[in-house]
Amino acid sequence: MTANPAPTRYTLNRDGTLEKWYLEHDGGEIVYLRKTPRPRWNCCMKEFPAGEVYQDYKAARAALKTRAGTK
Repeated sequence: MTANPAPTRYTLNRDGTLEKWYLEHDGGEIVYLRKTPRPRWNCCMKEFPAGEVYQDYKAARAALKTRAGTK
């Protein structure tokens, strides 16, 4: 029995780096993400506003470049 890992999402850090997360639950306005793809325990979960979570790496990189250009 092989379980597929959760879909990935990306967030922008304050220092200008991208961080990879695994989707736990998308509640609309709040998105719950984990650092591990297949958690055994209820740990490493964080909630983010939906506007700070990007579906794929390309979208996150584009947002990072836009944010860097406005500073």
